[in-house]
Order: sequence, then C-alpha cells, then structure tokens
Amino acid sequence: MAFEPRNKNITEALRTPTESVVNKEEALIIPSFKDTTEKTQNYTFSLQPSVRKKLTAVSKEQGFPSASSFLNSLIKGL
Repeated sequence: MAFEPRNKNITEALRTPTESVVNKEEALIIPSFKDTTEKTQNYTFSLQPSVRKKLTAVSKEQGFPSASSFLNSLIKGL
C-alpha cells in the first residue's frame, strides 16, 4: 500500500460516512413526474445558461415532459 494503514487520519478519511451530514429536513428531494391536471399561466424569469442546461437535463432524467413542469413540481414540494 502507498500509506501506513495504522495512520488514523488516512484510515478515517477513507471510511465511508455512516450518517448523512445533511439533516433530513434540509435534504433536497427531487420529484419524479406525476401527471396532475391544473391550469397553468405563463411567467417570465431569468436563469444563467449553465443552470438552464442542468435544469433541462435533470427534468429529462426524472421523466418530465418539460423543464417548467419539473420546476413546478419541485417548488410545489417545498
């Protein structure tokens, strides 16, 4: 091995944490798509282009038909 296994600092750093550092109340829960019918209205707001790309990618991964429906579901769950 490249390090002394008896070195406690390295051994502890390589251990996987058993408890989550983030409280359950503070954890972000990403919703999956559920078809709910409610009339929507258009609103305009600005995002950085890199944030928009991430938003689009995450919404597709979660099965949402659009980024706006993903945002709606995410904010609704807060």
